[in-house]
Amino acid sequence: MDRLSVPLASITENGVTVDETVSADELRPEGALELPVPSVRVRGTLQRISDEYLFRGAVAGTFVHPCDRCLAPAQVTFDTEVLWSFEPGSADVAAEEALDAKTQDDKVSTYLFEGNEIDLAPLVWEEMSLAVPAKYLCREDCAGLCPQCGANLNMGPCACPAEQSMENKGFAGLDTLLAQFERKPPEE
Repeated sequence: MDRLSVPLASITENGVTVDETVSADELRPEGALELPVPSVRVRGTLQRISDEYLFRGAVAGTFVHPCDRCLAPAQVTFDTEVLWSFEPGSADVAAEEALDAKTQDDKVSTYLFEGNEIDLAPLVWEEMSLAVPAKYLCREDCAGLCPQCGANLNMGPCACPAEQSMENKGFAGLDTLLAQFERKPPEE
């Protein structure tokens, strides 16, 4: 049995506490790209409320990836609070119908489940996927690499002349290109 699958019979009047640390590879759906998270911690409480079940908790982990500026190891943590509602129903219902009929509040997402257990793993994977940072940085003020010699500028200045290391040669040709185009008045 999966550690994030909770049997309905185990949910008491006070709910059931979930506090599991699992490998991201255990959660990854077939065909999904790997996420640079060694493990993820899921903690919270799953309670029965009338005919529904409510999970209130958090999903936390650390993305480990090379820095996008200097290639040094970067660690970006995430700790996302979640509130998921589950109700019995056919998982074959179209996603659009389920979204229209079941989303009552922007803060609570309702999911359908079949059988005698609730599997939190797909929702944990979704939260991890949504938490992927747009840019991995070893630190906010990362200076990156010198475009000329490739030295890590976080370690100090490189040996390149100051005017060369500060100039972005990639756009240097735009000045001459712009001069070639004259501004022509619109034709009537």
